Amino acid sequence: MVLTLLCALLSAPTLAADIVDARFWRDSEYSRLVLDTAQRVEYSVFMLEDPYRVVIDVSDARLRADVEGIDFSGSPVTGIRHAVRDGDDLRVVLDLSRAVNPTSFTLEPNDESGHRLVVDLYDLDRSSPVREPQAPAEEADSPRRDVVVAIDAGHGGDDPGAIGHDGRIREKDVALAISRAVYERLENMPGYRPVMVRSGDYFVQLQRRPQLARNNRADIFLSIHADSFRSSRAEGVTIYALSQSTAEAENNRRVAERENSAGLLGGLTGETSLAQYEEDLALTLLDLSMSWSIEQSINAGAHILESLGRVAVLRRDKPQRANLWVLRSPDIPSLLIETGYLSNPSEARLLTSSGYQGRLADAIVHGVRSYFRETPPEDSLLAWQKASGALPDLNMPVGGEYVVRRGDSLSQIAQQHGVSLSRLREVNNLNGDVIRIGQVLVIPAS
Repeated sequence: MVLTLLCALLSAPTLAADIVDARFWRDSEYSRLVLDTAQRVEYSVFMLEDPYRVVIDVSDARLRADVEGIDFSGSPVTGIRHAVRDGDDLRVVLDLSRAVNPTSFTLEPNDESGHRLVVDLYDLDRSSPVREPQAPAEEADSPRRDVVVAIDAGHGGDDPGAIGHDGRIREKDVALAISRAVYERLENMPGYRPVMVRSGDYFVQLQRRPQLARNNRADIFLSIHADSFRSSRAEGVTIYALSQSTAEAENNRRVAERENSAGLLGGLTGETSLAQYEEDLALTLLDLSMSWSIEQSINAGAHILESLGRVAVLRRDKPQRANLWVLRSPDIPSLLIETGYLSNPSEARLLTSSGYQGRLADAIVHGVRSYFRETPPEDSLLAWQKASGALPDLNMPVGGEYVVRRGDSLSQIAQQHGVSLSRLREVNNLNGDVIRIGQVLVIPAS
């Protein structure tokens, strides 16, 4: 009996999210890698350059599938590598011969297959079809989910965007650098999950950018840009939300195309196809949803502008209205942030400085946090923290934040972060040492 039990334990998978099989094929416009997993996985996909490669990080997993014999002929993939990362995580790297536009989603089990992670590599010279993946149950139903922030770096690839006063500075590079800085700050912040719409130097179709945000169940969409003008004296930050007239035209277009389009309502809480409604009702639903989206966009833009005003010149101190494709989501508050003017030598010098890019990112993140402190999604960790009185002070200089886990003590947390127990109590307004699981503690800067 003991021998049988030992054999069962040794043969059982050590991690529930193991990748048990892998398949790959090439279509006319894209390549697809499907990873069969033992259960639903937490993962991230991003692209690196010089050389080109796509990185797939899977939490708490091992690769049990045989990937050595996969045939990548006819595709941009030249090879596949994998390794254990951070003790329990798996990193899979696809080496590429050229840049691609990677997208990914998970699929729930069906009659033929189990859990799957799908990674599509779209050719940059082809348009990619919009796909509505099934969202993981945890993200849709968990009462303490993360707030999802979609970060869209403007332009990319063959589209450089605005060119600086010197003829060399490119908007696409500045936008990507600031977007990455925003991503890095939110990635390490409890209660938030950032998503990059464009993670490398490639172009994503304008119509597809908000769709990618919806695929990831985004709570807000931020498109980062830099501006240019015929006068070198123009300067300052401007934030745009969708204009009402454009919203009305967009609603009419969606209703007219509702039978053949992926026009959906519901955002994070569900997917409701317009095709199931009569034209008048569909238009009414869209009008209500779009009005809410614009109202929240203006509110969020005001919070971000207030924060940006502390580190940058503001060209306009209120969100402006514009007819821009990337702002046309009826169910996601959406903003386009012009971070300054590359035609202004002084501002261009700032915008290409990593230090200033970091300060802009800090201000954008501060504004996003301020907005969601005021109106957290009802099923999010932030809403629970607000109801529990556990939200940290936004304006306090911090060295980081820490989410209390089972078995933690205040003295242990203070020791781990190299701060005094009295200082930790002070910055978190604690009268004693009682803390709660899930509570977010502000860690003072050392």
